Amino acid sequence: MRILQFLIFLFMTFSASVALAESFQGTPSQDENFRSDVFIKLTAQRYIDLEHQYAGFLESYTKGKISEEELASKFTIFSNAHGLESRIDEWVKAYPKSYPAMLARGVLRISLAWSRRSGKFAEEVTEEQRQEFSAGLKLAAADLLASTKLYAKPVESYRQLIKVSMGLGLDADRGLLNEALKLDPQAFYPRVEYQYSLTPKWGGSIPKMEAFLKECQSSPLSAKNRAQIEVRHYTLLGEQDKFDKNYRKASDDYLKAYRHGNGEDPEPLYWSGQSAFDGSFYELALQRLDELIEAHPKYEYGYTKRGYLYESHFKNDKKAFNDYLSAAELGDSWAQNRIGWWYLTGKYVAQDYILAELYLRRAAAKNNKNAITNLAYLDKLRKSTDSAR
Repeated sequence: MRILQFLIFLFMTFSASVALAESFQGTPSQDENFRSDVFIKLTAQRYIDLEHQYAGFLESYTKGKISEEELASKFTIFSNAHGLESRIDEWVKAYPKSYPAMLARGVLRISLAWSRRSGKFAEEVTEEQRQEFSAGLKLAAADLLASTKLYAKPVESYRQLIKVSMGLGLDADRGLLNEALKLDPQAFYPRVEYQYSLTPKWGGSIPKMEAFLKECQSSPLSAKNRAQIEVRHYTLLGEQDKFDKNYRKASDDYLKAYRHGNGEDPEPLYWSGQSAFDGSFYELALQRLDELIEAHPKYEYGYTKRGYLYESHFKNDKKAFNDYLSAAELGDSWAQNRIGWWYLTGKYVAQDYILAELYLRRAAAKNNKNAITNLAYLDKLRKSTDSAR
């Protein structure tokens, strides 16, 4: 679908699809200081400061001093600017020809539109919610399309427009990706969004995904980003396999994602183990989780999942307790609550209200609702014991 067709169809009524999560936004710790600085300037109506700040980012990208991904990270923060809509409107009004202001509002409007869906699937929303969602995305599209005329390399604008076209139920729009790649043949994030749109749940197919992977492998993408596309390819296959309840294949595809990422990210290996567990391939799940813990001994969720596997399937409370304890000490609130419950009830370990309270309070401090409930139960037990004396 070409850009002109996209513009024509954009203002028609479309059925919405499953919400698209933001991709590769970086960790909160990486963005926190920058986001706070920008939001403080917005709140204080220091729009000229924002103009100067973002002009520097745009110039650096134009001259090749920063990558497309680095520039994108400066704008994805606006998806979290809920409550600052009026300030961004004022920024656009003060600088109507500002690419940063127009793109920022487009990014925020996409996020606001999805929030109106309340995390629900298309068939679960009311007609009013669907109309609000569609209207919000159309407003975002208007800003994003306007922004493409305000800067020489609006790659991020085309990336966001791909997300809008998906949200409005349009077919994967190769035209938008092509526009981005004309401006930056090495662009990564637009490829990521388009890759996601090719999955079966978005109306694509496995052959289309495979063809796009081959295209990316021979593209000008950096070696690092080609590898990331491969990781995402197998991760998306794993997600589709899980959706189709093909858990054994899901486990294998997640393992491929882990291998293509050179074992740096523990999460695909975790999902490989989880998928095997979901499919009742318990020995395979244990194998995957053993590998996960050996390679990533500080990844607490590996211990939690293996502990649950030991407890629920292998009926080995000793190994389960040891894994839960490791996860608890690494900060996992689920495991902290579990350890607290075991001490509370005397499961495997000797009943100990003091240790129970210690672990339950650690979990409750992280707002673990089960731990909060268990603390209340512990308090009742103590009062009951005291009154019986």
